[in-house]
Amino acid sequence: MKKIIIGIIMLAIIITGFGVIFLHFEPTKQTNNAPTASAKKKNTVEKTPVSEIAIPTLFVHGYSGTANSLGGMIDRFVSDGFATKSLVMTVATDGTIKTTGTYDKFSLNPTIQVIFEDNKSSMVNQTAWIQSVMKELKNNYHIEKVNALGHSMGGVSLTNYIEKVGNDKAYPVVEKLVLIGAPLNGLVIGDDGVTNYDLTEDGPKQSSARYSEFMKNKQNIPSNLQVLNIAGDTLDGTKSDGSVSVASALSGKFIFKDQVASYEEEVFTGKNAAHSKLHENSDVDTKVAKFLWDTEKVD
Repeated sequence: MKKIIIGIIMLAIIITGFGVIFLHFEPTKQTNNAPTASAKKKNTVEKTPVSEIAIPTLFVHGYSGTANSLGGMIDRFVSDGFATKSLVMTVATDGTIKTTGTYDKFSLNPTIQVIFEDNKSSMVNQTAWIQSVMKELKNNYHIEKVNALGHSMGGVSLTNYIEKVGNDKAYPVVEKLVLIGAPLNGLVIGDDGVTNYDLTEDGPKQSSARYSEFMKNKQNIPSNLQVLNIAGDTLDGTKSDGSVSVASALSGKFIFKDQVASYEEEVFTGKNAAHSKLHENSDVDTKVAKFLWDTEKVD
């Protein structure tokens, strides 16, 4: 009996010893609910915002235009923090494209400047070249959506492109379109501001062959499109920007308005509303930036 008691005592001593050792080496518990290092890392990753894929904007110059035509506008948008200068795509007469610059789909509103080597070609040729650019963007850069801005003939060719391509999924979807001084119904200007092409409530009094084709094919325009149409009036009595009449530019209302998600137009006036100054006009910049990116310059 004495041996049994001694054995029980020894066993109790051994168990107590192991308990002390275990308690001594047990890791300190979190008593303040603070996250561990791994939890902190996990939380940081989960809270990091995922960048959205940006919609790039194409800039297409007018008749006899060069890299300088819309280059200044692009540079100002970049300088003002509205956009990121991205690609410059120069299109040869055979449709081949030379591209410079880099494209980052997560950059802020990347710009894509389109330049035609033959800068005095027809609307038909320019339309085909825009198609080549769009296919390149879709196939090689995996761009699904774009915005587009065209000055003068560039706006005419973009309008023709949109009607020709329609909803063809081989090309990126055009989300927003900006036309600046686009002669959609010819180039007739009256010294007194009156021409046979002036607008009525129902449309132009007279239609050019180009305008008639636009009206005939307007049902091909995608319904998702948003349009901003800008005209210039130098206030010299001709009701024009010196090259394109206000009536010709704003005839776009009858092409787009009933076909698209939204249509907006504005006439800028004064000496800085001359045809080649419209894309150098700070007020035009502000209007375009607000339309494309819902932002504006704060002085």
